[in-house]
Amino acid sequence: MNATRIAILVAAGAAAIVAAFFVRSAMQPQVVERPAVEAPVRAPTAHVLAARNDLSMGQRVAPGDLYWQPWPEEALSPAYIRQSADGDAINRLAGSVVRAAIAQGEPITERRLVAPGQSGFMAAVISPGMRAVAVPTSARAGAGGFILPNDRVDVIVTAQGAGGGFNATTLLENVRVLAIDQTFAEDGSGAVVGSTATLELTPTQARNAAQAMAQGSLTLSLRSLADADEPVDARDEELSSGSVVRVFRYGREQRVALGGGGE
Repeated sequence: MNATRIAILVAAGAAAIVAAFFVRSAMQPQVVERPAVEAPVRAPTAHVLAARNDLSMGQRVAPGDLYWQPWPEEALSPAYIRQSADGDAINRLAGSVVRAAIAQGEPITERRLVAPGQSGFMAAVISPGMRAVAVPTSARAGAGGFILPNDRVDVIVTAQGAGGGFNATTLLENVRVLAIDQTFAEDGSGAVVGSTATLELTPTQARNAAQAMAQGSLTLSLRSLADADEPVDARDEELSSGSVVRVFRYGREQRVALGGGGE
């Protein structure tokens, strides 16, 4: 075998080896290096007082209506109540009245609530369309001091009659006591003796009460809890205004308008 043939064979063998290497490399899976993914950085958060459910204007707040909710520190308002600064805020604000509606999950601020004893609290607890009227009272005229806020009472006016005697008339029935002096507790912890009782009245009842106070003295008659929820309708307001009187005939009640007409 001459040198030329040997060189050709060596070159062919080398080419076969190189071809086999490339084929093998092509058949092996290629490892793709992926860039390292950094873990997301969580923004620092604080726990703020929020509403667990929708709170409507005039609603009394219970501890279950409030909870601590995580809130991004970068979005914190100075008005928000932080758990780190006021951890007892849920108990402290229980019993407050909602001054403006608060949506579920919305942070609570002091401006949205009014606590007992604060300015504006009485206006927040009055039912829509009603008025708060203060009437003089005492232990004698207020059931011995056992009339408490949120009780229901009848208002009796006693005035001197034309003949020199005294007449007692039930002026208002089933009205709500808002406060005794400046006490608005509802825990029933004991007697509350004061000089003023604040009643929740309709505008017409408020005028009648003011007139009665000018004519005589008022006595509050405490109603039983069994009939405290008895509704007071428009007929009761007409009765208190003096345009309608109650007449009992054979054990049945009739309401008769003064000046004619009846029910």
